[in-house]
Formats: sequence, structure tokens, C-alpha cells
Amino acid sequence: MNNSDPRPSAACHRPHKHFGTNKFPDDPNSPSLVLVGNPNVGKSVVFNYLGGVYVDVSNFPGTTVEISRARYKEFVMYDTPGIYGVSSFNDEERVARDIILNADVVLNVVDAMHLERDLFLTLQIIDMGKKVVVALNMMDEVRHHHMDIDVKELSALLGVPVVETVAVRKAGLDNLPAAIEQAREGNQDPRLHHRLHEMLHVTGSQGEALLLLEGDEVIAQRHGVEPMSSRDEIYVERRNRVNEIIARVVTDVSRPRRISTFVGRLAINTWVGIPLFLVILYLMYLFVGSFIAQDVVNYTEKEIGNRIVEFSIKKWVGRYAGFDLDVQVQNEEGDVIETRQYTFAEGIRG
Repeated sequence: MNNSDPRPSAACHRPHKHFGTNKFPDDPNSPSLVLVGNPNVGKSVVFNYLGGVYVDVSNFPGTTVEISRARYKEFVMYDTPGIYGVSSFNDEERVARDIILNADVVLNVVDAMHLERDLFLTLQIIDMGKKVVVALNMMDEVRHHHMDIDVKELSALLGVPVVETVAVRKAGLDNLPAAIEQAREGNQDPRLHHRLHEMLHVTGSQGEALLLLEGDEVIAQRHGVEPMSSRDEIYVERRNRVNEIIARVVTDVSRPRRISTFVGRLAINTWVGIPLFLVILYLMYLFVGSFIAQDVVNYTEKEIGNRIVEFSIKKWVGRYAGFDLDVQVQNEEGDVIETRQYTFAEGIRG
């Protein structure tokens, strides 16, 4: 486990931007509250609301990435750069990664209008074993687009408190303190739980164990082991979990559900998806193999080809080219009793 504390220290600060009158209290024993979210989800507004009038802005040690911090009750609160996932691909993600790994509580701010995108990060933090609170921000936009999110169901599925907010109007922000007090570890992916605990003797924390499974080379080097190769498998399963949650909590209330939406949500269900896929294949076979290949082709060949097209061609040719015409005379029983032949040397001109 990394022995260095990745939290910003006074020794590596560049000149601070202070807001307020008192110096920021450095207390390494204080628990940390870390705000995490995708870019442009309203984290800074939430941070400023909770942090009050005094904010300390400094560079994270060894980088040019600015980190804001403030006091919130007994917590030292950090505002991390906007990220789409916890990883080590660039400086912003590395900084956010190290702060999240040392967080006591994570306040995850998500854009309710892009819940399908933002929940990927939420589930990753929950899988890291962190105590989490979710601020479901921009709920006014959800209502404006005639959508509905079942917040209670979302909280039950994630296993953590979820608070509706409209940060720019400060709506719902007064409910965050109580939710932070109730922060807890969420519902981890049961497929990962056993594997993470098996690796605790290597990493010492579930967060680093998860990143190691996801192939994070920096974490692997930190512990002197080879990075794992389970990233694609974990990411696909996490995306499936997000899809299942969205199907259960998000509803379009502007009009009755479209058939395509209903079928789409059925398709991502584990038990319904495969049978539905087989039914669709069978219907495609009936449409293409039976209706198109047989009924339509036969009609086109017999009705259009023989009776219309061929007759019209013969009629047109017969007007200008000579031809012989055989006429069969039948009795009442339908037997041919006589055949007469007529020759039109110059065709038939009306």
C-alpha cells in the first residue's frame, strides 16, 4: 500500500487563492469528504454551498492540477477534477484517483439528465468499497423533458442515500448534510466481491484491489505486481448493471411508452432478452423467408410478370409484327373439337 498521503500538503502549495478571513486549518487526522463526478455536473456549486465562505485552492503535489478544499463540519472536503472513471490515463484522473482512494466519504454528484452515463462512475466507486452519497443534480431538466426518476428505487438499487437537487437554485442542497451523515457502502457487484477480498493481502484496500483488477499499471507498480487483464469483462458487466438500473428507475411520463422503448427495456433484461431475440429472429424468418421469398415473388412472377407485363409486350409487338394465331373451339364439356389457325402477316393495327 502507498505510504504517502496523496492529499495536498501546505509544503507543495503554490500561492493560494483564499476566500475568507481565516487560514485553512491543516488537520491530517480529519476525515475527508470528496466530491466526485463527471465534468459539468455542478460539483463546484455543491462544494461552495457546503464549504461556506472559505476555500483553499492549491496544486496537487507533483502536478499542475488545481484542487479546492474547504471545511465541512468535521471533514476536510475536496473538489476533484471532473472524470468519467477512476483510472490513471491523465493527470486529472490520477489526482482524482488518489484522493478518492483516501476518501472517508464520497459525495458523487451526477447529472440526472445523463444518468446512464454518470452511473458508470457511481458503480465503480461503490465497487471500491467507499461510503457514498449521491446528489441527483439537475432534476429540473428531467421534469422539463417530461421524464421521471424513481429516487427511492434508485437508492435501493445502489444501496446508498440519493438526494434530489437543483444546485444552481440551491434546491435540495439542505438535504445533503443529513444524507452525508447516513453515507454507507453500497451494493457491490457480487461477482467482484470475492475477488476483491482475495486481493486485500496485496493492496490493503478494496479500492486499489479493484483498480488492479481493471489493469491500472500505476497501482500495479505501486505494489510490485503485474496488472490484471479483467478490465473489459468488468466494464461490460458494469455497463449491463447501469442499463438494468436505468430500465427500472427512469420513465417517460409525457406520453404512453413507445413500443420501441418498451421492447428495448425488455431486451436488456437477463431473462427476457434471449427469448425475445429468438422470437425476433423467427419473425424475421417468416417475413423474409416466407412472405418475401414466396408470396411476394410468386405474385410478382405470376400476376405482374405473366398476366400484365408479358400480355402487354405481346399486345404491343402484335400490332406491328406478323404472327400466327391458333384458336381452339371447345364444346360444353370443355373438350377441344376444332382448331382454327389465322395468319396476320402485317400484325394488327387498330
